[in-house]
Amino acid sequence: MTSNLPLIRLSSIDPFLLELRRRGADAESLLQSLGLPFDIPASNDLFVASSTVYEFVERSAEVAGDRYLGFAIGSTLDLQGWDPIAESANEANTVGELLTGFTIKAAEHSSATSFYLNIAGDRSTFGFKRIDEPPDIPSQNDAFYVGFMSKLLMHATRDHLDANKVLFCVADPDCVPKTMEPYQVSKGDWSGVQIKFPSAWLFKSFRKSYFHSAGIQSAQAIVPSSLLDAVRTALTPHLYETDLSVDRAAKICGYNRRRLASRLRQEGTSLSKEIAKLRAQKAEQDLAESNRPVSEVAEAVGFTDPTVFSRAFKNWTGQSPQQYRRDHTTTNN
Repeated sequence: MTSNLPLIRLSSIDPFLLELRRRGADAESLLQSLGLPFDIPASNDLFVASSTVYEFVERSAEVAGDRYLGFAIGSTLDLQGWDPIAESANEANTVGELLTGFTIKAAEHSSATSFYLNIAGDRSTFGFKRIDEPPDIPSQNDAFYVGFMSKLLMHATRDHLDANKVLFCVADPDCVPKTMEPYQVSKGDWSGVQIKFPSAWLFKSFRKSYFHSAGIQSAQAIVPSSLLDAVRTALTPHLYETDLSVDRAAKICGYNRRRLASRLRQEGTSLSKEIAKLRAQKAEQDLAESNRPVSEVAEAVGFTDPTVFSRAFKNWTGQSPQQYRRDHTTTNN
């Protein structure tokens, strides 16, 4: 059993959002159907359940009418613009150091997958395993990683690449176009993607100039490191929802309700307690740090009736919203 929820940084869907928009496909309706924000590109500071991201990617191919969409996007991904790769390339001198650095830094963007590099004699395996197996076959998700990882491997080993010695293992080989040849593609399970290649390549130098990123990276939210942090991170963007029930909250977290309830009991809390705590904290902050009307503060935490909100707020803090604002207003207001 894992110690965290399988969350992925929301901005990971940006390549799909931008490609759908480029093709004139209806990305907004797809986002709405999955309860995701409509912003394109997506926020870099939000994390969502891995199951939601997996479903978005699979359904993107349906919206675009392209069974090879995942591979097409992965194979054209801007490697220089992705922090884990750019940072690893700056610190590495060999292919092995590049891939090892990437496996470590990728964890900052997702708690849903675990990248690894295994060396077994003259053959090595670079890949990842999903923390939780997706509910449906991850055809497009795997194809995206095949496109991305083949590009990464190609540029890292450009001077000594022999595609005939590379084997990809994926859930659904039919979503990888035949143009991948002479790479070998075989059917694996749903747990992740693997690339197998000669271990000797790990000790070769690579062209750092290709992976160089001259841009200044902006500060990013840190991937949650504990179960409670992950639950709170996943639920915070949804506090405004009036129907934020326990069932809905469990779905947002990407977990079975009973399983999550059991784990939270071990932490001395529950989903309903966490929702109330998060709403109280946000309401307190909004009242203390803004001049927004109480009715707007109420709406921001899921209450359509200010009177009901006031009663709830008094239960949380022992004060009415007006009293709390008077006692806690910051001097900057």
